[in-house]
Amino acid sequence: MPLRNRKKVLKLILFRRVIQRRRKPQRTIYIRDIFEKRGEQGEMNLVRELSEDPEYHFKYFRPITPLEKLAITLRYLASGNSQISLAFNFRVSPQSVSVIVREVMTSICKFLGPLYLKRPTTSDWENNEQGFRTRWNYPNAIGAIDGKHVKIRAPKFAGSTYYNYKHFHSIVLLGVVDPFYKFTLVDIGASGSQSDGGVLSRSAMGKASDDGSIGFPPPRNVGNKILPHVILCDDAFSLKQNMMKPYPGSFLPVERRIFNYRLSRGRMVVENAFGVLAARWRICHTAITADLDLTRLIIQTCVILHNYLISKQDMCNITMDGPNGERGNWRDSVENDSGLQNIQRQGTNNYTVSASEVRKEFCNYFNNDGAVSWQNDRI
Repeated sequence: MPLRNRKKVLKLILFRRVIQRRRKPQRTIYIRDIFEKRGEQGEMNLVRELSEDPEYHFKYFRPITPLEKLAITLRYLASGNSQISLAFNFRVSPQSVSVIVREVMTSICKFLGPLYLKRPTTSDWENNEQGFRTRWNYPNAIGAIDGKHVKIRAPKFAGSTYYNYKHFHSIVLLGVVDPFYKFTLVDIGASGSQSDGGVLSRSAMGKASDDGSIGFPPPRNVGNKILPHVILCDDAFSLKQNMMKPYPGSFLPVERRIFNYRLSRGRMVVENAFGVLAARWRICHTAITADLDLTRLIIQTCVILHNYLISKQDMCNITMDGPNGERGNWRDSVENDSGLQNIQRQGTNNYTVSASEVRKEFCNYFNNDGAVSWQNDRI
């Protein structure tokens, strides 16, 4: 296009823009009268007056009461429903549900945690020993330990860190349980990919147990031998002086089968505790959809509430396995539908001579001075 024509086109475009601007209606009111009266007639005047009358302030704003917040949170833990579903059920916004469950669970952990999940003292361990001796016929036992994989949604940017050998994402809950089904020590949050020796040895409770800072009572007579206090465990854990596991193998002598039975009988407390935990709080039945911090808070809250309800003897019609072979009904709801799955082996079959000697002495005691009349019928 020649230069002369291009100049004409450019002038035409500029001329049209000027005409369009002139045709655009000019704003005649910049602040509407209704908004100018905000200071005299706005609702903030009523808000200021209501601040001096708590009863009508509450009626006007209808805030979510503490009881409603607690109900939302307990329903969240007990049902495992999504926060969106709870928002519709309780007629509150999803954003409010998210804030509420964090707020309430944080308060539970802050105020109930020191009462119902405190670190045991030497006196507490001694009380546990008395309970295991009288209720479960295992002297010098002060707790039973187990660990579970808690199913979670795959965390962002975590790769395979939380992907376990059972082919789902998880964090690990380690728990030591007393003879009355309450958790005394827990470790929450180890990545599910950790394997042999990883979870327990890296946990605070594992380190405290190894260096003696956990506060176990001093060794005590069992029959005519002085033996250390021990935590009962299964094949997933390593045999140590203060951790007793069963003898491995299927075709064992009668003496070893009796020891395995007596140890298994004492370990029923931790199996029942995890079973009741999952049966009562059904959020444990499926993968928890939350970030890692909230997931740990959820698990900690469930453990604290479990201990609280056990202390109040509130079982909600949940029954436990009995010492004489009774089957607890918690198994009906969690055996095939639980988000809590067993952990894999936490060590090797290698152990120190002293640990082997401790197990041998317990075995001798259960087959001699500590024998009970019905043990041979159970092996």
